[in-house]
Amino acid sequence: MIGRARIDLGGFIVGRIAKEGRTFEMLLAPDKAWEAKKIIREEINKRLKEGSNKSRVSAEELLKNPKISIELIFESFTVFEDLKRGKKATDGDMEAVFNTTDGRLIASNILLEGEIQWTRTQRDDERDKKLKQIITIISKNAINPQNKKPHPYQRIEKAIEEAKVKVDLMRSAEEQVEDVLKQIRAIIPIRMEQVEIAIKIPSVFTAKGYNVVAQLAQIKKEEWQSDGSWVSVVSLPAGLQMELIDKLNKLTHGRVQTKLIKS
Repeated sequence: MIGRARIDLGGFIVGRIAKEGRTFEMLLAPDKAWEAKKIIREEINKRLKEGSNKSRVSAEELLKNPKISIELIFESFTVFEDLKRGKKATDGDMEAVFNTTDGRLIASNILLEGEIQWTRTQRDDERDKKLKQIITIISKNAINPQNKKPHPYQRIEKAIEEAKVKVDLMRSAEEQVEDVLKQIRAIIPIRMEQVEIAIKIPSVFTAKGYNVVAQLAQIKKEEWQSDGSWVSVVSLPAGLQMELIDKLNKLTHGRVQTKLIKS
């Protein structure tokens, strides 16, 4: 029903992108869109870890991704200015913003950068999953600085509830740990147990190795050797120590050198 009549979404959700003072909306299947967003996030994280200069996924790349079928995600490739009122976007507006009237390309932009009105079930399930991951990381890596003992899982969970922490559904649990810690410090005394490690990465692996280290640790000192290798001293949560070493060993085929210098 197009025109003045409102559209029945019929189980679909609205994806919206606002650019240059114009709004564009399309209908998406919630479950398929959710899975596609996970795939996109995994691809971005992979590029970041590999040290790629191009971490952003383009609309054209998305259309070529064999894991994502844009045709199954979107109800159609009709683009609206106001979907619920049935008002279509004009060709002029689409050309002005996207340099195209191709609904598939505009749909890809909405999936990549737009605001998607996820279902309550999706939001609740993902929030619970991320929250459990965050609490697990904190409980394994943080201590009460007053007695040097770890906080029980339930105490951290309660502190998060009291602090009314908001979980970002599209960011990984690891990326949110520091933000959560800052918020719950007003509720309980807590800090991450840190270790310092000396690392030497051979020259052939330095670009990707540097990014692996930067993802998990704080670089306190660094030096480039005459042979092109990278030497550093880094600080990171104790519980992430083995993850970092395992990733560097995998990347360098066991040629990385590491030494625990402070625990």
